[in-house]
Amino acid sequence: MKKAIIALGVLALLSCKGKGGEKPKEPEGKVISQIGDIKITEEDLGAQVPDVEGFTMGEGDRKLLVEGLEKLSVFYLAAKEQGLDKDPKVSRRVQWAERAVLADEFIKRQMETIQVTDADIANYIKANEADFKREVNLLEVAITEPSMADTVKKLLRDGSYAAAKMLEYFAQQGSLMVNPIGYVNVAALRFNMPQDAADAVKKAKVQDILGPYEAQGMHVLIMVLDSRAASPDMKQIEPVLKQALLAEKQQQAVDSLYNFYRAKYTTTAGGEKK
Repeated sequence: MKKAIIALGVLALLSCKGKGGEKPKEPEGKVISQIGDIKITEEDLGAQVPDVEGFTMGEGDRKLLVEGLEKLSVFYLAAKEQGLDKDPKVSRRVQWAERAVLADEFIKRQMETIQVTDADIANYIKANEADFKREVNLLEVAITEPSMADTVKKLLRDGSYAAAKMLEYFAQQGSLMVNPIGYVNVAALRFNMPQDAADAVKKAKVQDILGPYEAQGMHVLIMVLDSRAASPDMKQIEPVLKQALLAEKQQQAVDSLYNFYRAKYTTTAGGEKK
């Protein structure tokens, strides 16, 4: 937890910069600790703790949080003493850290209104009833270059010892990475891969090799190793499904907000809106 505390503390210290270079206001509230002219208050602790329903900070966590802020204060003052706050590169990083705090808070507050209801879950289960009754065993191969796709597909279809050694050689060279995914319920595919890939896997036959699909700078091939009937316990699935649907809704909301505000704020070099 200490590492997370330190990261949060850095953002908190960086985001308290006053407008136009003004000195930050004197902190209010009960002072817990003081390092130089920096006072650590109860409000400072509260600002670092995630606003999660039912979450309470134990005494051990509280002590670690105070220690983390004290350590940051010491190194912050040492950095200022050496004039690092006047370094142009450091100033830019401070500016972007402040922007990151505000952007994160904006998104968090927008997400507070997004919910998944029991009706949402029931409708999804009803619409995907057939998919819940089947699961597929998948193998994922990420390749660095799309031009390798045909060669890798041939090696996967070959399945011989020599083909396996060639795949191992490519992996050692950093050209590909093999990831056995295992069995995945077909109804959950859309939460685990791009929509076009999920749709393709649903229709694929055993031994089909799909892709490549772009994912995080890589090109991914998906091989269907097996398909079998499934009878999942829906009571156990519902909480997981709720989180998956919520994450999907939140991502859609973030994408929508991004597109709206990007169009609003994007300007040409001359300062006029595009």
